Amino acid sequence: MTSRSSGTAFPRKNYRLSTESEKSKVAGIVNSKLLNDYLHRIFPSADGTQPSAACRKHLSFQNLQEHVEQLLTENASSEDGQDQTVDGRLGPSPVVLDHTSGFEGLLLVDDDLLGVIGHSNFGSIRATTCVYKGKWIYEVLISSQGLMQIGWCTLNCRFNQEEGVGDTPDSYAYDGNRVRKWNVTTTNYGKSWAAGDIVSCLINLDEGNISFCL
Repeated sequence: MTSRSSGTAFPRKNYRLSTESEKSKVAGIVNSKLLNDYLHRIFPSADGTQPSAACRKHLSFQNLQEHVEQLLTENASSEDGQDQTVDGRLGPSPVVLDHTSGFEGLLLVDDDLLGVIGHSNFGSIRATTCVYKGKWIYEVLISSQGLMQIGWCTLNCRFNQEEGVGDTPDSYAYDGNRVRKWNVTTTNYGKSWAAGDIVSCLINLDEGNISFCL
């Protein structure tokens, strides 16, 4: 689950790129070590422990599928009954926003990791849990006006300052500001939201459909 926000208090601005690091951020290029740390955080071992950097294998998008399949096997054989091994999901409990994900754009995350504000262009932030089967729902409190897209994405989605959830082929979003749904292309959907509204984001992975409730 992801959120894409442009904020409401600051206009969109263009900045001159001055360093290779900044160019990498805009292009969506992720540092290998940061990506490894991020993937291990999102997909820890079945018992919830984090092995030392020297003991864990290096993760990238190339070997992530193998790692996920191994975790699914470990989860299936686990009998500890903790939330970590709930059938159909991977990741820690409770679910919060992943402030270590190296998201592009200026996003300010609350101390409790449950709220986010966008202040520059578009930036996307993911949560710390993924789901792979069954029916799931999460809710978002809209605390301000402004352009926002809220929805779901796959592991392979790469986001940058111009493309967030709903703008890539494997992501789907609801935009209550413009009253549209997004999956690269866009069509009219739903109704306008306002500050104080709650958006419910539903996914049925058994039947392959996504819906949103306001």
